[in-house]
Amino acid sequence: MCSILGAFDLRPGADLVPLRPLAVSLSARQRHRGPDWSGVHASRRALLVHERLAIVDPAGGSQPLKSADGSLVLAVN
Repeated sequence: MCSILGAFDLRPGADLVPLRPLAVSLSARQRHRGPDWSGVHASRRALLVHERLAIVDPAGGSQPLKSADGSLVLAVN
């Protein structure tokens, strides 16, 4: 089972510089649940970190997933 960490509805103008490494380090505590790949998405209002267990499509399937226009981001197990 993969691990997903999310922080949403961040304060307007929040400084993501310290938040991103904090989110990655917190997610690393669950890396045993998804040791094959890590992915991060950071925007003005949200952070998503995904630890992937590659059972299906080990060569592809990186996450978080993004829509073609980049307006939607999704992390799933």
